[in-house]
Amino acid sequence: MKLEDLLKNVNVLNIIGKKDIEIEGIEINSKKVFKNCLFAAITGFKQDGRDFAAEAAQMGAAAILTEKVLEFGRQMTQVLVKNCRRELAVVCRNYYGNPSGLLKLCGITGTNGKTTTVFLTDSIFKAAGLKTSFITTVKAELAGCAMEFERTTPESNELNRFFSASVLQGVECACMEVSSHSIDLSRVDRLNFETLVFTNLTQDHLDYHKDMENYFEVKKRLFDPAFRNLYGGRYAAINIDDFYGKKLAESTDLKLFTYSIRDKNANIRPGNIQNSIDGIRMNIIIKPPEGSNLKASEFSVNSNLCGFFNVYNILAAVSAACASGIDMSDIIKGIDAMQGVCGRFEKIKLDKNIFAIVDYAHTPDGLENVLKTAKSLLKPGAKLICVFGCGGDRDTKKRKIMGAISASLADFSLITSDNPRSEDPLSITAMIEEGFKGYRKTVYDIEVDRAKAINRALSMAEKNDIVLIAGKGHENYQEFKSKRIHFSDQEVVRKWSSN
Repeated sequence: MKLEDLLKNVNVLNIIGKKDIEIEGIEINSKKVFKNCLFAAITGFKQDGRDFAAEAAQMGAAAILTEKVLEFGRQMTQVLVKNCRRELAVVCRNYYGNPSGLLKLCGITGTNGKTTTVFLTDSIFKAAGLKTSFITTVKAELAGCAMEFERTTPESNELNRFFSASVLQGVECACMEVSSHSIDLSRVDRLNFETLVFTNLTQDHLDYHKDMENYFEVKKRLFDPAFRNLYGGRYAAINIDDFYGKKLAESTDLKLFTYSIRDKNANIRPGNIQNSIDGIRMNIIIKPPEGSNLKASEFSVNSNLCGFFNVYNILAAVSAACASGIDMSDIIKGIDAMQGVCGRFEKIKLDKNIFAIVDYAHTPDGLENVLKTAKSLLKPGAKLICVFGCGGDRDTKKRKIMGAISASLADFSLITSDNPRSEDPLSITAMIEEGFKGYRKTVYDIEVDRAKAINRALSMAEKNDIVLIAGKGHENYQEFKSKRIHFSDQEVVRKWSSN
């Protein structure tokens, strides 16, 4: 593609060098640069892309997208813009031909439940006979083939490349998690979402957003009429049991499908909920939004998932499916077919009818939800043992709160390490321990070695007990100050079981 075509609708301040050049790709990582591609020198959390521009030039880049004029050993066209991230989104849309606009694209945002809701929605689309792609924290899939990305929501060049490949493979529907970082850092700018789903908003990422109002304002952009040209959108599926969800529902311009457990006026709600360790059985009650072609109905669904929070995830997926015009029979089949997600209330049955449950819960609300769910599944006389920690270099305020939550709900807690990153693990566990001090009856201990903590919890467990291992979920590594090691909660559980 010619550079001038690539820069259509881009707010260019100046072009230094040759303008009549051919661009054959877009990269933001200098190590991935190839001949005749455009290198976008975006600023990351730890590194500045401009520091790698010379390397990109040596690798054969034909042009660079930059916010400042740079000096090179050889001539390379420089496209100057005010905001590299924002303009990169336009450049990528141009290069790949706006591929998201050729798909039914569903974006799912919120603090908790995004991954499971994507899996459920994708399963419903598949049950309807549609070819699909999806992107989640746990895994990504393009027309049935596994893909890998470095972050929850990839950068705009990766997203457009993924959706372009999806279109070429005949994909009709795509689902993706949309993180608050990706919204604020313009990764999802210029995508054409058809449906946007809001699950909930609870304390997380305050190291980045500083407070809940800032966090909400970022999420709100997806649903705000003022940003419609940036994200597209026709439908919104919103949890109105959530305080922030209710605010969104009152302000969005999108065609609205509300879901709720408590509000009988919601468009999608549950009835006759039966929840056990084996799964959820419930009715779905549909009250069509005004002007919708949807018919009022009530039908029963069965899911292998369990827990109150998964009732919400099912309602979210049903709402997204209704917005996309999926038949009720396919919704029923899709929910039944989704067996579970790695590290999302993942059940591992052990001897003596003991269950280990591995979950990604790493926020106060997430931990409270999974603990309450696990507690509700206990048989009379059985105990709930919780193993958890908190990540380093992240929101420190939630550590004491999470300690208090485990103290109030678990029969025994083992405070351990998560991903300490650059922090001292003992410093993190000490902050968590502060939350236990107001609970005299609570029994807890600290074991910084995560594998030892899990083994100890499993060895303590007796018949019908549940051991909840929270924080890392699907992750198969631990991050320390100077290294990353292989580590899987599931592998530790299964190794203990085989001994």
